[in-house]
Amino acid sequence: MEPIGALAGLRVLEIAQNAAVPHCGRLLAGMGADVVKVEPPEGDAMRGLAGLGPKEARAYAAINPGKRSMIVDLTAAAAPTVIERLVRWADVVLVGLKRADVGRFGLDWERVHAINPTVVELIFTAFGPVGPDADEGGYDVLAQGLSGLGFIMNRSEEGVPRPTRPAVIDFSSGMAATAAVLAALRHRDTTGEGQRVDASLLGTAISLGTPIVCRFDVDDAQADEVMDELRLVRQAGMDFDTQRQLYESRVVAGAAFRLYFRHYLTADGIISVAGLSQALFAKFHRVTGIDPVAPGSDPSDPAFVAVVDAAEALFARHATDHWIETLRAAGYPCARYNTPLEAVDDPQVRANAYTVDLEHPVFGGYTVSGMPFSVGSSHTALRGPSPRLGEHTAAVLAEAGFDASSIDNLVADGVVIAGPPAG
Repeated sequence: MEPIGALAGLRVLEIAQNAAVPHCGRLLAGMGADVVKVEPPEGDAMRGLAGLGPKEARAYAAINPGKRSMIVDLTAAAAPTVIERLVRWADVVLVGLKRADVGRFGLDWERVHAINPTVVELIFTAFGPVGPDADEGGYDVLAQGLSGLGFIMNRSEEGVPRPTRPAVIDFSSGMAATAAVLAALRHRDTTGEGQRVDASLLGTAISLGTPIVCRFDVDDAQADEVMDELRLVRQAGMDFDTQRQLYESRVVAGAAFRLYFRHYLTADGIISVAGLSQALFAKFHRVTGIDPVAPGSDPSDPAFVAVVDAAEALFARHATDHWIETLRAAGYPCARYNTPLEAVDDPQVRANAYTVDLEHPVFGGYTVSGMPFSVGSSHTALRGPSPRLGEHTAAVLAEAGFDASSIDNLVADGVVIAGPPAG
């Protein structure tokens, strides 16, 4: 008997492309839900990135395992009839469209709730459901910029920030949306009432920035001074690196992050170290033999710079394995600094099934991220590879109440497409 997940029997309709909402669907599927992905005739945009065959691609295969796929042309005149049946069939509807398109395709909360009063609907937007940018579409990189996260985490090239990859806000949004959907299901199961859930890239980005996207009244004078200086630097045409260096030197507590909480080059690679307490700082100095620094040291002070230089030279003299063994023996947190390809098969990653192997009928075997959590005795796992485009159209329509003749008519009229594309 196949193991049962906590969400077994839950029917989820996913009407979204790219990454954020599909990642929510991925997690729900991993907990046992039946997730049906509604794709346009040309397929999710991710099917066109890093191709593996006709309408098959690496990005799509990584993001969408364990789902079913059906094709519905939402612009077709008869599409609302299909959508209405599917909404009646579903327990959860995940929608990732511009606000204008949500209403245009009959997926606004008022209509969906009227069709199915017990349904939970996630309406996911780029910047939130209200406000001056509510009608705008957007991607992860825009939320990086607007939220302030990019200013801290982006790398730079020739003085210009480059978007951070992977799309951390997209995938974090999928996790945040999953939590909200589960809370709405709890409400539904308690009261019998459906719920609207709103989530956005910007909301997730601001939440991810909790320790840095903040301001305290006692710091107002300093904050105003920093921003005045930053405006002058920008007006002078200074590049991104200069702007961020100014900001971090005045706002971010830099000393600890330059010595105790960072990545070091080793003799054969890179190691990550992480200590943020006085007790751990002391261990760092005992292990390395490097002179301690005064609490609250100015990162630009020559004495502090000399200590950092000494630490960097020391770490570079020995291999990563040496430092892992030495630091862990002393109780100082550290970890190997992997490339993504190394992380796929890291023993710790594999031991927890954080990556899993799948087999696709078109392009063969592949390895992707697994479930990021477990739920006691309830089963959490990806239940197969990503679906072929339109593979389950006819089956889902039948489950939603369409008879064979009606399905044939919908196919003939081009409202839906049944079966994966030939070739």
